[in-house]
Amino acid sequence: MRQERGEDAQAAGQQDGHDDQHQHRAVGREQRPHPAAQPGVPVLRHDGEYVGARRGPRAGRGVSGLTPDALVFTGDLADHGAPEEYRRLRTLLGSTPVPTIFVAGNHDDRAALREHLLGADVCAEPYDHVVRLGDLRVVVLDSSVPGRAYGDLRPEQLAWLRAELAEPAPAGTVLALHHPPLPNAFPLAAAMELQNRAELADAIAGTDVRIVLAGHTHVVSAGAIAGVPVWTGGAAPYLMDALAPAGGGRALRVPTISRIDLFDDAVIATAVPVDAPDLGTAPAEVVEAQTARMLAELAERIT
Repeated sequence: MRQERGEDAQAAGQQDGHDDQHQHRAVGREQRPHPAAQPGVPVLRHDGEYVGARRGPRAGRGVSGLTPDALVFTGDLADHGAPEEYRRLRTLLGSTPVPTIFVAGNHDDRAALREHLLGADVCAEPYDHVVRLGDLRVVVLDSSVPGRAYGDLRPEQLAWLRAELAEPAPAGTVLALHHPPLPNAFPLAAAMELQNRAELADAIAGTDVRIVLAGHTHVVSAGAIAGVPVWTGGAAPYLMDALAPAGGGRALRVPTISRIDLFDDAVIATAVPVDAPDLGTAPAEVVEAQTARMLAELAERIT
């Protein structure tokens, strides 16, 4: 993420980043059945079988014009929590020139994540941590519950969060977790919600948290908790149709990342489709000329 220093602040957030290492199916890898699979019912997965082999490079081009202070992956980071999935993601991100911030999701395995993605000691405890980006603080909470799709935060996690937020950061705080701390209008997503969002709201009320970033639902949405904006970003493999037939579900091949801009007095979250048809690209000099003309018109009005 990038805080404002006299110019637009830019931060690129990748929601449901588990798709990145699944863009290409590993040769010779055993394809294990998805845990949600039912006879005769199609299951959407996050690997090449359903996503396509070139999604990763396309997603990379989606942020190639930015110079963000960090890339935030709000989970899932893997589909099955397998070691080779984390190693694949680590390889894909090996040349990333900016810090990467990882958030564990319900598909992730904490021990494998730490060992094979982070190169850290094996540990099955929640992956809660803090990243400092200059004056900006990013607090990561692990809302995953091993073996379950819903989210929950332990009392000790909330106590840790309160202690961390007791001292404000100079440029404020971004809070990131996998499960959005919001209700959901879709029955399936409602069955996988964060279970104690009221307690989280109480923990961040009146603090310097400027925005909450989440993933999980595969639906781009916005809301608020304790007066703090909440942004649920899309996912790189697919989005769920928010206007699907009643009682059913429909997935759309619309890979999406998020751009988060932090200003001194405002925060902007923008959904960025990375595989949409290109209707035309204006050269930089054309955009600059048009911008200059509009600024001149604005100056005339002010004077």
